[in-house]
Amino acid sequence: MGTKKYEQAIFAFRQALTLDPQLFEHNGSRSGSILQDRSVEDRGRFYYMLAKSYAQAGDLERCIHYLRKAKDEGYKNFADIKKDPAFGAALKDPAVQELLVPKPTDAAQL
Repeated sequence: MGTKKYEQAIFAFRQALTLDPQLFEHNGSRSGSILQDRSVEDRGRFYYMLAKSYAQAGDLERCIHYLRKAKDEGYKNFADIKKDPAFGAALKDPAVQELLVPKPTDAAQL
């Protein structure tokens, strides 16, 4: 992600999740993996791509978590989830619907 090779990074991320769905949740131990985003320039996009991966894996809870982070980071194309087939099932969730409602400050900036 830090080198802006988003598709390659997400492919590797999905492979890791296939092997261990909680791989990036292990922390605090030397043998666990930690997902680090410090070197990622566009954190909003980074979180959006993570949310998309979790949506495709059927992990709605983590999908929503990373969608929130993407929105908080100001991801510019956040509304794209409405037309992205990866988010098809997630769009039915009230929490995702709530995230799609623009903040009052977002509407004022339009």
